[in-house]
Amino acid sequence: MIIIRDFQNENAARVSEIIIAAFKGFLGDKFDEMVSYFSPEELIKEACTKNKFNVSKIFVAEESGTVVGVVKVTAGANGLGIFDYVGVDPKCQTHGIGSLLMKKAEEFWAEHNQRKISTCVSAHNKKAIMYYLKHDFIPEGYCRDHFFEGVDEIILGRFLKNKVSII
Repeated sequence: MIIIRDFQNENAARVSEIIIAAFKGFLGDKFDEMVSYFSPEELIKEACTKNKFNVSKIFVAEESGTVVGVVKVTAGANGLGIFDYVGVDPKCQTHGIGSLLMKKAEEFWAEHNQRKISTCVSAHNKKAIMYYLKHDFIPEGYCRDHFFEGVDEIILGRFLKNKVSII
């Protein structure tokens, strides 16, 4: 049975491994420039942050006492949320863990009255693109050489159900 729960400091090393494996899988050596951002120490600092502009939180998926997935989400004071990142242990992919993490993210955004969510995905990361499309995100833009030279990003967005504004 898989449970989704709040990140705890003792999860930091395992979460770091999962994120690094997920990003390195499609970015290769380019990810080496970002790896320190996902160190256990940084994850502990970023696990739950709150200021007057936004609140961010990391959730983990756990199976039989082992962390097998992670998601970080942000809710903005302006009603615009961010799907920061998601990662699932490569041995556990296609088991529905990503969908469970998305459900938890949606609950978080609903609690914080978010009306629209955005994210970006590397244009060559087909698996991630399919994940977002499956969860009702639609392409809204394209950025060349966005985070790295030679790596384009697709900007994706979606409105939360029952939160669409009518002008």
